[in-house]
Order: sequence, then C-alpha cells, then structure tokens
Amino acid sequence: MVNVERESTMNSLGRYSASLVAVISLVTALVAGTLLAQPAPHDIFNPHDTRVFKSAACTQDHKPVEALYYITASRSDMARGKSSPSSQLMKEEVDKNWRHIASRLTTEQVMEERFAATYHSVLSEHIPRLQQAVEEQSGVSISVTEVNSRPMDPTKDKDVPLCGPQ
Repeated sequence: MVNVERESTMNSLGRYSASLVAVISLVTALVAGTLLAQPAPHDIFNPHDTRVFKSAACTQDHKPVEALYYITASRSDMARGKSSPSSQLMKEEVDKNWRHIASRLTTEQVMEERFAATYHSVLSEHIPRLQQAVEEQSGVSISVTEVNSRPMDPTKDKDVPLCGPQ
C-alpha cells in the first residue's frame, strides 16, 4: 500500500512539474515575443536640446491667449545627417497649432483648473498633428514636452492679436 501511494505521489509530482515547466515556457515565450515585437527606440530626445516657441491666438470668446511650446528635436534623426527643423518652420507650425487649439476653447477653458480635462483633450488631439507636420516637412521627429498658456493683457503685452468684439 505504501508503494502504491508513493508511486501515485511521484506521478502527481511528475505531472505537476511537467505542467509547471510548460507554464514557465509559455510565459517565457510570451514575454520574449512581446519584447521582440516592440519597435526599437527610434528617437532620442534630450531635455537640454529644448527650444521654446511663443505663439498668440484668439479663443472662442474673442480673448487673446499666449502659449509657450517647449519642443525638442530627435537627436537620432539629426545623427543621421538631418538638420534640426528651422526656426521659421517651427514658428509657422506652432502658430498654426495654437490658433487651432485656442479657437476650440474659451479663455476659461484655457486657464481654469476645472476645465483641465477639456484643455488637455484638445492639446492631446492637436499636438500630434504639430509633430507630424514638422516631421513631414523637415524629416526630423520632434517632441512637444510642454505647453504653457496664459491670457494676454493688451495694455502690457506686445504683439497681442486683434480678437474681434471683446
């Protein structure tokens, strides 16, 4: 009787070990497949390479707002001999981008914390468009690391856009 129980226990341990090895093999294969399937890092962005671009535009409620875009160009693209996007190209694309963003929001939505989700939603929609437009025109990937915005005061600020009836 003892030999039968021992043999039964040994068979159970053998099946358990075989199952455990199969599970470990499956998990290892899935992890390796996932890691291999991920694209190699294409772009290297260094925060020390950040350039700042300023833009002004009008909101839905006809108020001037200004934004500072913090943008870094891809070091890996430039290492391949591509030159950094020109300041003129960047300024044009940032201006266009900020006009689109501001036109979809009111001054309150740009500035008030309670509208942060709305503001970030519009930014999340438009910032990839800016990045894509610059890459298509220059061949260099960029990363917009931050956008800071503020209302403009026509009595204190220069280059305030005319925003119609206020």
